[in-house]
Amino acid sequence: MIHILKNPRRILALSLALLMLAGCNRNTEPETTPLPETDAPAVTETEEPETEAPAPETEEETEPETEPEAEEPQTDIADETEPEPETETPEPEPEPEVPTLPSSEELLEEADSDISGYSNDPDSEADPAQTPAEEPVPEAEPEPEEPARIFNYLTGATTTEEERDQRPVAIMLNNLRKSLPQEGLCSGEVFYECAAEGGITRIMMLVSDYENLGTVGSVRSSRDYFVDFLANHDALYVHAGGSEQAYAKISWRGIENMDGVNMYLPNTFWRDTWRMNNVGYEHSMMTSGEGIVAGIKQKGYRTALDPNQVPMFNFYDEETDNQLVGSPAPHVRMESTSLQTVDFVYNEETGEYLRYQYDGMPHVDGTTDEQLSVKNVIILFTDISLIPGDAAGRLAVGTVGSGQGYYITNGKRKVINWSRESKTSTVHLEYRNGDELILNCGKTFICVVDDSVAGKIDFEYEW
Repeated sequence: MIHILKNPRRILALSLALLMLAGCNRNTEPETTPLPETDAPAVTETEEPETEAPAPETEEETEPETEPEAEEPQTDIADETEPEPETETPEPEPEPEVPTLPSSEELLEEADSDISGYSNDPDSEADPAQTPAEEPVPEAEPEPEEPARIFNYLTGATTTEEERDQRPVAIMLNNLRKSLPQEGLCSGEVFYECAAEGGITRIMMLVSDYENLGTVGSVRSSRDYFVDFLANHDALYVHAGGSEQAYAKISWRGIENMDGVNMYLPNTFWRDTWRMNNVGYEHSMMTSGEGIVAGIKQKGYRTALDPNQVPMFNFYDEETDNQLVGSPAPHVRMESTSLQTVDFVYNEETGEYLRYQYDGMPHVDGTTDEQLSVKNVIILFTDISLIPGDAAGRLAVGTVGSGQGYYITNGKRKVINWSRESKTSTVHLEYRNGDELILNCGKTFICVVDDSVAGKIDFEYEW
């Protein structure tokens, strides 16, 4: 060592070596220790990235902004196309619901008839027979449209002008259960049923082609309200006797009638022997088309319809089977009186209603064994009450004024209004909204019942 120190060159070389060694150590130490130290002062350097950070952040924000803008229209398109089927699908949904309304929509709990005249009120000059002839004149203006289709005023069937203008006949039928079945029942085209004394009912059957009728009966007596119903059709009247009120009305109005009890018509009526012996004398009076023709000729009655007569019904053409937008009425059950329960059961195959009475007994024609079937059922509510002091318990029926009712066809029902200005005018029928009631072509059964029956009808009855 001393030897080295004595040599200056070696001393210099050694010094240089030491300096170089020290320099190497400095280069390695800053790579390890200063790095954390430079990280610490990087706190001040983070201010630079913070100023730089906004630039990349804005770039990142602008990129997603442009991307969502491109994506948003895509999602908007999807959203716009999706609502379209949603708006299209609800449109067909109401269509199936249209033909059938809830039962509550076409239901009357109270009929609330506004009666201004009863059947038993005495006829007077205030209610002359000429009044209806003057009233219909403005209503008859639509008649020019008839040449397009001339139709039967009772059924709506296309016919000739001559046949259309022929007066129909109205025949009073006994409907006491003991007297059933009736003969020639299914030849009728329009039927009126209304209560008589003691809870029984009578039926008035109208026929336009009466010349071709077979045997019809049994024929029973008239009631004054059925005389009022005649005015709806300008019909010739066939009956066997009548109440005091009915006879007074027939006489005062000059009703052209054929009476099997108090009128000499030897070729019009006869007594059925079997009925006399097995049912009773009062249930044996019969007539026929041939007999009615003979009676008309004997009495010299008018056979042409009054040109001023306003038809009670208007009809769709025969190719149209109107489907009511109404509530269900597949099986109508109605207790019309204390003794009479009526059923109208819809037959989908024929499109008509089969009639039953007396708590489910088929209403059949005794001649053909055919059950009575009709296209249209009309129920009219009015005020029916006992005639004060009448020993037989006969009834007064409101036939003038207004009231409500039902029109039933094709398994559906709708509420209707009826109105009448006088006993000799035609009853007018319309829907609640004032539209005229137009019937489907075919037979029609009209039930005239008391207001109290309205809330007791079951339109979806099951046997």
